[in-house]
Amino acid sequence: MKNIFCVFEASIKKYMALAASLLFVLVFISQSFAVEFQVQPTTLELGGNVKSGVFSVINNGKEKIDCQISVKEWNQDEKGKDVLTDTKEIVFFPPIMAIEGNSQRAIRIGLKTPPSTREKTYRLFVEEIPTPKKTQAVEIKKDIKAGVTIAFRFSMPIFVKPLKPQENYIFDKVEMSKGTVKAIVKNTGNVHVKLRAVKFSGKSADGKELFTKEVAGWYILNGLSFPYEAAIPRDVCGKLTTIDVSAQTESGKEDGKLNVQKNMCTQ
Repeated sequence: MKNIFCVFEASIKKYMALAASLLFVLVFISQSFAVEFQVQPTTLELGGNVKSGVFSVINNGKEKIDCQISVKEWNQDEKGKDVLTDTKEIVFFPPIMAIEGNSQRAIRIGLKTPPSTREKTYRLFVEEIPTPKKTQAVEIKKDIKAGVTIAFRFSMPIFVKPLKPQENYIFDKVEMSKGTVKAIVKNTGNVHVKLRAVKFSGKSADGKELFTKEVAGWYILNGLSFPYEAAIPRDVCGKLTTIDVSAQTESGKEDGKLNVQKNMCTQ
């Protein structure tokens, strides 16, 4: 029995040492590859009399970086997942650029098509081209070696405003089954909305809040919907009579409500 415990203790110590070594490697990598460039502004709006714009790629590091540029038309599917396709409606220059250390360069954007009745959406991608200097090897106790190449990629929205912008969104549906409440937010306007958060608040018959959860929001493009969900603990679900839902943007808030039935917690 003593030998078994000795073997077990030795194995534990071995794996603890291995985990500590891997943690050191990850910390080293994280420090070595801190983001040294950025893109400003984070979004661009075109439309009306504004036919062009500029993004600045800023290199805060000491070494030169190389980047490749691309633009895609941006849509979303029924689950809110981004769908990107090639486009010729936006022109940009340059397609490839080198940015010296502690300097910046401009990406010029131009609109080829006139605004329509609905907002058009695109994404600009600025992707770092890896170089041999970006690959580093770390050796610890001669038995762990890590070689990592990291290239950063930035994605900025480009919005082409319609002739008459109208922002509006609603809760298309609030429902619950098997203890999970789902709120579907639908964009009924002709421009995008950007939700800060969707908050769920479950209350008992006397108005006491027994459950709350906030889900981070995101862009919902015009005419599309996005589902937000929250799982309710089993011991709480049966005590709820209502669930209030609110969706917050920078300019306003939309509210929804669900009357909870007992079978919604199980079926």
